Amino acid sequence: MSDSAADSALSAWLAQQCGAEHVVIQSQRRLGGGAVQDNRLLEVVVTGGPMAGEQRWVLRSDARAPLAISASRKEEFGLLERAWHHGIRVPEPLWMCEEDSVLGRPFMIMRHVDGEASPRSLVALAGDRALEPLVEDLGAELARIHALPLSDDDGHKSDDVVSTQLADFHARLAQLDQPQPVLAWALRWLERHPPAPSNTVLAHNDFRTGNLMINAGRLEAVLDWEFAGPNAALADIGWFCAPCWRFGGPGEAGGLGSIEAFLRGYENAGGERIDREQLDKWIILATLRWAVIALEQGARHDSGVQPDLELALTSHLLPGLELDLLRLIPVAAGIDPASLPSSSDQADTHTTETSLPVAWEALSALNDDARDLMEITRQTLKSEIIPALDGEARHSALMVANALSIIARQQYRGVSIWDEVREMLAQQFSLPMDAEDSHAGARALVEDIQCGKRDAPERFEALRYLLREDALARARISQPRAAQQ
Repeated sequence: MSDSAADSALSAWLAQQCGAEHVVIQSQRRLGGGAVQDNRLLEVVVTGGPMAGEQRWVLRSDARAPLAISASRKEEFGLLERAWHHGIRVPEPLWMCEEDSVLGRPFMIMRHVDGEASPRSLVALAGDRALEPLVEDLGAELARIHALPLSDDDGHKSDDVVSTQLADFHARLAQLDQPQPVLAWALRWLERHPPAPSNTVLAHNDFRTGNLMINAGRLEAVLDWEFAGPNAALADIGWFCAPCWRFGGPGEAGGLGSIEAFLRGYENAGGERIDREQLDKWIILATLRWAVIALEQGARHDSGVQPDLELALTSHLLPGLELDLLRLIPVAAGIDPASLPSSSDQADTHTTETSLPVAWEALSALNDDARDLMEITRQTLKSEIIPALDGEARHSALMVANALSIIARQQYRGVSIWDEVREMLAQQFSLPMDAEDSHAGARALVEDIQCGKRDAPERFEALRYLLREDALARARISQPRAAQQ
């Protein structure tokens, strides 16, 4: 269906839904974010009927390669209707189209909500505890969400939520091409030190900065309900407080404020009392969950089903998430943290060629011209082009600049920087090195971790150190800020 035919079919459908003589779509543009679903702002003029006049609606439809764990648009629309009718702050759900005849795929229409959802913009306002009242209100809103009654349509959640989730992570990681030793290491720790059970509630399952529309310091709407369903209450709280959703902000609660304010709001609004030691474990579980999702997002791009720069960049978040896990998981009892080795390489993003190992200098020299061209291209994009853009175009250009930065660092430091660390891992743990299978050593290490061969505290901590070196080497290319923490 051509764009004009699709617009005509959509206009006719919208007119029918709102009882209008006709609806004219003045403009439509893709909204920022939406890596899992496609969100478009429709600016329309309605003639006749109860909604006559100018309207701003959001059309939400499936991405070309939706995640298996995501709800359908019909299911999400039903959740939004239930939340709306119970007074939860969500965008007002208007209409659901289950037929493919209009756009070729199901979609839903919601009323547009004004405000700011950009995480970077919001955390920039969080200094000097300026957003503590907002954070407390967010905790209260999450408690109200958790108070929504569960229905038969929500499905059944196992009483042993943690064991079920860990088994699910095992299965999803096994489906990916590349073995993940750090995630296997974290998974094993959680199996041996599981978080305590928490109340089973209707959880949002993606309650975080970036999915919250804020206007003048006030929550206007909780967005993106495609993952909502029965889960432990602490799963939602751990997700909101995980380091990966702080976006460089000063607060441990979503980068916006203190965990104390968030829990105060949650508990005062009727939520369960939270044990901080158990919350720390749920934060680790949340970090592992996002690492698995990030890998799956990258796989959607790599598969060719949905080539997308944002999805491609998501997989580059993995080293930072690995470093979070390696920091969050406490040192084993009986092990003196001071006795453990620390990284000898503290290079930052301004490392010069003279400080690179000799073996890498030649490779770096070969890439000088390409690196210089890449850098001037990136600087031109940032200084001259991006400032002139807004909306979707600005979001896309920022992602391009980020991708260019990663490519430039890749060329500068060399594609095989971390091979030396992985070879050290293989030698240290007697893992196979196969010239035809570059993942043989990592695969064998994952198998050893899973069957408990690395559980002894000394071996577990030695593995932490070497895995950290590997993650640091990759983070210095894809996430230099994470490598500096």
